[in-house]
Amino acid sequence: MQELVEWERKFRIWHYSVSFSQLLLRSVNVDEHDSRVDVLFSNVKALHLPTSFDRLRIDRLEGPEIQEVIHEELQDLGRTKVFLLNGAKFFVQATHCQWHEDIGGPSTPSRFGPFRRVE
Repeated sequence: MQELVEWERKFRIWHYSVSFSQLLLRSVNVDEHDSRVDVLFSNVKALHLPTSFDRLRIDRLEGPEIQEVIHEELQDLGRTKVFLLNGAKFFVQATHCQWHEDIGGPSTPSRFGPFRRVE
C-alpha cells in the first residue's frame, strides 16, 4: 500500500458522472480553510463510499493486497487501480486520482475542467 495524500478537512461528493466515469470530491469549508481542494478520480469502474468525509486519506493498493483489503468482487482491474479512502473503510476503482488545491470557492469552476450542471 502506498500513501498518496491526506487532509484533515471535510470533503463531500461534488460530482459523479456515469457517462464520463468521473468522481469529484471537494473540500470547501471556507470557515476553517482559505483554500479549496478538488480530488478527481477518472475512469471509475467501482466505488464504495459515503457522501461526505470529516477527513480524507488516499492510499493506492496494488497486486495481491487488493483482495486482502477489499473483500468485494471487483470488476476486471485492467488498467485501473484501487484507491483506498480513510483506511480499509472505503474505496474507488479508477485509472487515475488527481488533486488540486487553490483559493477558489464553492462556485468557482474546477481546475479539472467544466462538469455538466456543476460550477
